[in-house]
Amino acid sequence: MSNRLAPTGPKAARSDALANRDRILEAARDVFARRGLGAEMKEIAERAGVGVGTLYRHFEGRDALLSALLQLTKEHLLQQLRTAVERDDPREALRAMIGAGTEVCEQFGALTEAMLAGQLNELHGGHAEFTELFANLLQRGIREGVFRSDVDVPAVVAIVESVFTSGTLLRFAADRSYRGAADAIADFILVAIAQTTRGTDDN
Repeated sequence: MSNRLAPTGPKAARSDALANRDRILEAARDVFARRGLGAEMKEIAERAGVGVGTLYRHFEGRDALLSALLQLTKEHLLQQLRTAVERDDPREALRAMIGAGTEVCEQFGALTEAMLAGQLNELHGGHAEFTELFANLLQRGIREGVFRSDVDVPAVVAIVESVFTSGTLLRFAADRSYRGAADAIADFILVAIAQTTRGTDDN
């Protein structure tokens, strides 16, 4: 008969603390998505199944919790974008990148509006990694002859970025769906930058 007991001591305490932190972040994403910046810390703690004191031991306040949540989301998005870029067909990679960005906006719900409106400074400075990935993809498509050789890469990057940061995506998604908005944006960009094949009778 085994007499093994559940782990105790510092190691078990650290494990419990990490589990609580993960639950708090998951609850915060859900509550902020529904409530926006007006979400109560008490509601987040209740959603996570922890006491308010436990929440504040992990995050000293709302700003610290939002910062950690946004950092996690940024890392998740970057991972998705890097996976999308690895697709063999630059056109499919572009569609997947736009879809990944739209998916994150949908997950954040009401909080997305605050992020895109610049009310959360933690998000600022995070665009560089995203735009670099997108620019590199466009340049690869040009080299492979999939996209037009005269594509103005900085202009296309700026246009796509503005769709996400100006609130246009939110308005567009409200009329159809986030998935529908992502498809329409990708379709428009791909038509605009696609390499065209000239007929043999051109003179």
